[in-house]
Amino acid sequence: MLFTSLPLLVLAALAAIPSTTSATRLYVSSYAGTITTLGLSTIGNSSYYLAKLDTNMGCAPNASWLQIDVKHRNLFCLDEGFPVGNGSLTSFKIKNDDTGKTLAPVKHTLIPDAPVNSAIFHGANGTQLLAVAHYAWGLTTWKVDPVTAAYTSLQHFNFTILKPGPNAARQAAAHPHQVIVDPTNRYLVVPDLGADLLRIFYVDPTTLQISPRPSVNVTPGSGPRHGVFYASRRSKASRGEIEYFLVSELSSTLTGYSVSYLPNNTGIQMTPFASGHTYGSLNNTVFAGNAPAEVALAPIAHGGHQLIVSNRNATFFKNIANPDPKNSTMIDSDTLASFTIPRSDDGKGVQFNDLTPAGGSFPRHFSLNKKGNLVAVGLQNSGRVVIYDRCTESGRIGDKVLADIEGLGAVTSIVWDEYEGMGKGMGNGTYGGH
Repeated sequence: MLFTSLPLLVLAALAAIPSTTSATRLYVSSYAGTITTLGLSTIGNSSYYLAKLDTNMGCAPNASWLQIDVKHRNLFCLDEGFPVGNGSLTSFKIKNDDTGKTLAPVKHTLIPDAPVNSAIFHGANGTQLLAVAHYAWGLTTWKVDPVTAAYTSLQHFNFTILKPGPNAARQAAAHPHQVIVDPTNRYLVVPDLGADLLRIFYVDPTTLQISPRPSVNVTPGSGPRHGVFYASRRSKASRGEIEYFLVSELSSTLTGYSVSYLPNNTGIQMTPFASGHTYGSLNNTVFAGNAPAEVALAPIAHGGHQLIVSNRNATFFKNIANPDPKNSTMIDSDTLASFTIPRSDDGKGVQFNDLTPAGGSFPRHFSLNKKGNLVAVGLQNSGRVVIYDRCTESGRIGDKVLADIEGLGAVTSIVWDEYEGMGKGMGNGTYGGH
């Protein structure tokens, strides 16, 4: 949706909204090199307003990932650096008013090429470690001052493989695609798409030094991309209290693992207990080129949880309504898939629920708000962000498009900022009208 002026009645309504309703921001990175700050507010009980507050070029030329620390008001941006042969890491302090620029740059550093994902590890006495996955070669770590958002280099790890994987075009070298901290806050897990490995690192909470532990092998040729941990409610007798769900890009699979820990911080063991396609059991040729991207854990009623997976390059939905209510042009859309994690250990693994439209082409990333009732989808090829409602009782997504905005470039990541002390200003944008 293009940015247009608002009718006077809508502007008057916005002026009357209490500040607490305008306290939600989203930050969007794009391969165009931009970080776009969006403001999301409600008008009444059912209408949403999505406004463009600011555009920052401090992470150019190819902003690939955003990492937010809401508590300390820090934002870290990775630049993949396609044309220049190196990447970059930029930190910002988040400003808590919307009267001007929303991000104040702190530090910009050239780093090894192709950074694509990061995670923050919380160490002893309030210390922080930022771990960065570099798709072209390995892993770097950085000590962060959470007060100032300044950082210093700690360690570099260059990953290698013994031989190319089954997918020669994508597995000729190591390609780490994510870093995630485990629920015990002791380990980093790094899915390596090129090596068909989950690389494991122990983190010393005092020194923030990381040490490799034995890797976990996954199915050859599957190409692990992103994963998420789940503190299971299932019986301890069979699969343990912690589970890990992995999305593999090359095989379009979602695999569940039971997790156990070796003594004396010597490593993690993972045993697969369920696996299936990220689009369920549907037998449709449109999924021949499917490339799943992101996975997230989301709450449902009565203490349950579901998994949500974004599927790219498989336009299952044809000629659906445009997310922009003012645009009558029908669109094709890739999908979001949802899976229920059973509450009891009944042997069913995860249960495929349904597919819903992602709102356009190539949902590289999506994220949920704290309540889990809103899903923000970043559509790389469409250059769009779409906000969907999500029913926290059933987990169903997308019965209602709440707001959307276009013209953001090739969107790569999107993060929520629901800080309670945010200012009231709204900037210029579009009213979703839903």
